[in-house]
Amino acid sequence: MSVIIASIPSWIIPVLLVTTSIITLTIILERGWLLMHKINIIEIEDEMQLLEFIRKKKFEDAESFCRLQNHPAFKVALGIINARDGHIDLKHVSEEVGLKQMTLLEKYLPTLGSISTVAPLLGLLGTVTGMIRAFRAYAQTASRSTQLVGGLDEALISTAMGLMVAIPALIFYNYFSGRVNTYINETNLFTEMVLKEIQKKK
Repeated sequence: MSVIIASIPSWIIPVLLVTTSIITLTIILERGWLLMHKINIIEIEDEMQLLEFIRKKKFEDAESFCRLQNHPAFKVALGIINARDGHIDLKHVSEEVGLKQMTLLEKYLPTLGSISTVAPLLGLLGTVTGMIRAFRAYAQTASRSTQLVGGLDEALISTAMGLMVAIPALIFYNYFSGRVNTYINETNLFTEMVLKEIQKKK
C-alpha cells in the first residue's frame, strides 16, 4: 500500500488544492456580491408601502414596486399578487415561489461547505504521501538528508495549503448560511402579511 501511495505524483495534491482555492474564491465573490450587495435586509418602509398598495387595491403599482426590489420576499409577494384572480391556492403559490427563491439563495453553498471539509483532507493526504515519500527515500538512497527534507517540505506545504483553503471556506459558508436564513425568515413573515391582506380583498 505504501508503494501505491508513494507513487502518487507530488504535484497532484497541490494542483487539487489550488483548484479548490480558485473555486472557493469564485463562490465567495459571487455569493458575497449577491447576499451582501444586491440583496439587503428588508426595510420596514418597503413592507408598509407594498401592504398599502394592496389595501388600496393598487395591484399594478404593487407589482411594479415588487419588480424594483431584490429581496426574495418581494419576489414571493409578486407571485401571490399575480395569482390573486385565479383559482389557485395562494398559499401553495407562495410556497412554490419561496422554494425557488430559497434555492437561488443557497446556490453553491453546499459546494462551499464541502470544500471546507475536503480541503483539510486533501492537505492531510498530501502530508501522508510526503512523509511516506520522505522515509522511503531516506531508507533507499545515500543522499538521505536532501530526500528527507524534500518529503517533509511537501508534507508541510500540503497541510498549510489545505488549511488556507478550508478556513476561509468554512468562515464564509457559516456567514452566508446565516445571511440566507435571515432572508428566508424575513420572506416567510412578510409572505404571511401579504397573504392576509390579499385574502381580505377576495
